Order: sequence, then structure tokens, then C-alpha cells
Amino acid sequence: MSDIRTRLGPLGIWGGLPLLPAAELRPWAARAAELGYGSLWVGEGSARDPFPLLAAIAEDSGEMILGTSIVNIFGRDPMASKMAAMTLHELTGGRFALGLGVSHVHLVQKLRGHAYEKPLTRMREYLDAYAELPYRGPVVEDASGAATAPPLLIAALRTKMLQLAATDTDGTLPYMVTAARVAWMRSLLDEARPAERAPALLVPAVAVVLESDPGPARERAREYVTPYCRAINYQNSLREQGFDERDWEPPYSDRLVDEVVAWGDVDAVAERLEAYRTAGSDSVAVIPLSTARYRPLDVLEALAPDS
Repeated sequence: MSDIRTRLGPLGIWGGLPLLPAAELRPWAARAAELGYGSLWVGEGSARDPFPLLAAIAEDSGEMILGTSIVNIFGRDPMASKMAAMTLHELTGGRFALGLGVSHVHLVQKLRGHAYEKPLTRMREYLDAYAELPYRGPVVEDASGAATAPPLLIAALRTKMLQLAATDTDGTLPYMVTAARVAWMRSLLDEARPAERAPALLVPAVAVVLESDPGPARERAREYVTPYCRAINYQNSLREQGFDERDWEPPYSDRLVDEVVAWGDVDAVAERLEAYRTAGSDSVAVIPLSTARYRPLDVLEALAPDS
């Protein structure tokens, strides 16, 4: 755990790969590694499958941690996830991290056709099964010759799922959260964590808009939050963060977009990202939003840890 905490570094990257043309994937990953980002996370929606996508860029991604944030447990049984995770752990030389989540009712029921029932129970059962299942393929060994496995993190927003992350996994990957919420998460994780284990990893994803003018900055931020504000899981989380229907219903309040999206010039955005670190994050996964002036890679260039 101390090794991955160091390798994650202050900043990682969330997204960016699922919709890039195939010819651009490997150069994009190589440039991200050159810029000093410690991790690269991809989600699972209705675009590319994250496991082969990460395998495709493994050789070009330097020393970055490559992770899923997240894959949907309703879409893969525990054995499928374990085989994929262990395979990528081997192919990356021990640089893979598995992020799992329960997703959302509309993605599980309407898109996949599964019943979205008792998500906390389903996650707990899934983790138990994952831990018990065998894996007989080649493995990555540590210095002592013992087999290693990839870190396992889960998406968590509220108390019970965070407690499960603290007791049964290596950490959590929160989304659509404020820096103040991260501070609360850090406290809860530390309180629930077994004393004999290293502190749980906390790696929030934070959307970024490089724009100092409030008008266009908030307009781009509103475009970003639109699909998430429709999801009941995020609404419940936002309510606990002090927001209400007036904030997450269109056209979305300035207060909401200002709190969950980091916008401004490079210095202002860097200060916002550092606030998440100060609040207790081990690393912050930057979601670079495109604008008329900047492509996502431009954003990453401007905020690069090694710049």
C-alpha cells in the first residue's frame, strides 16, 4: 500500500481514452506519462471496454498506475473481474488497480437489463466472492517471491459503502464530491479502518475547466454535471453535501458547479486541486474538460506535475 500511495503521486488522470481514435491511444498515454501524472483511470459506460483498452496502452504508459474507475459489478461476475484484473496486473508489471462500483439504476436496469437491488449487499457479496476465487495464471511476484494482486478500490459516496471500502478493500474512488466532502470521507475511512491495515486510499476524480471568465466556465461545467445530476445516487450524495433540488435541477446552481468543478486559470485550478489533497486525498484524478480554447491534453499539459 505504501508503494502504490507513492506511485500515485499528487495527480492522476480520469478519462480521456474511451473515445480517442485508436491511432492516438498509445501516443496520448505516452505523453501523459511524460508529464508526470501518476495514474490513468478509465470508466465503463457504453464505449470501449476498459480492460483491453488499458492493455493496449500498457507498454506506452511509463510507470503510471492504470486503473478502472469504475467497472460495473452487475455487468461482470467476480471471476471475470478477477481474471481480467490479474491479467492486467501481470501485463503491466504490477501497475494495475481494480476499481469496482454498483453504478446506477438506469445503467443497470435500462441499459443492461439486470435488477438493481440491494447494491450495498451485492457489493459486499461480490467482494467476498472475489477474495475467495482462485487464479491459476502467471502472477507478479514481490521481492520475496510471493505472488501479488492488484489493489482493489470501490466507488463510494455515502457512509455504509465507505465503511465497506474501509474494512474490505484498499480504498475508494469518489466522484462528484467537494473538498469538504473528501475531508469527511477521510475521517470516516480512518475511523472504520482496521488498526493493523495501512490507511485506505482515497482518490477522488475532479473535473477541470481552464477558463477564468465565469460565464463560459460555468456553462461548460453545467454541460459536464448534466448526466450526473439526473442520477439518484448522486442526488443523495449531493443532499448530504448540503445541496438540494434547487441546485441539481436544471439549469443547475452556480454554487453546485463552483463546488464540484474546478474552474479558473492554471493557478486557481491548481489551488482547488491542492485543496482536495489537503482534505485527505492520496491523489486527485483530473478530468480535463475540453473548451473552445483547450483540448483535454492541453489541460493536462498546463497542470502537469512535472511542468
